[in-house]
Amino acid sequence: MNVVAKVKKFVWDLGALLFFIWFGFKVIGYGMDILGVEGPSLCSYTDLAEFASPSGEKIAKLGYSDCGATTNWQTGVSIVDVKSGKEYNGFFGLDGKPENLKVLWTSDMELTFSDFPIGKLLWFSQDYMSGVKVKIETSMVNKQIQPMPNNGSAD
Repeated sequence: MNVVAKVKKFVWDLGALLFFIWFGFKVIGYGMDILGVEGPSLCSYTDLAEFASPSGEKIAKLGYSDCGATTNWQTGVSIVDVKSGKEYNGFFGLDGKPENLKVLWTSDMELTFSDFPIGKLLWFSQDYMSGVKVKIETSMVNKQIQPMPNNGSAD
């Protein structure tokens, strides 16, 4: 067998080996998803508090995650529907720990966040499938997001 044929065979075998290693990891990953098995995570999540809605049908869970030395903590809020057990994530996120954050249910369908520095807000969104409207309430800390009152004069 000449040198070119040996190189071709080596490259072919190496490609096949890499493919089957990749394919094996994919099969293991899909199997874990189907069986509901969680693998190790680089991030740790700490639950801080739970706030039940007035009727008790929904729970707002406040916590923060830490993904290592090169990132800051991130505070997040998720909402759990008690009847179905479904958890809705991504409503609200702050850079750092929550410190003075207030989470208040103003009704069974409305959740309000207040008393946090607006500059630390990372994301704020609604998930209408959750059945909860999420609001940010202005406070002394968040005065800068208040519009100036119109005094009636033309600009």
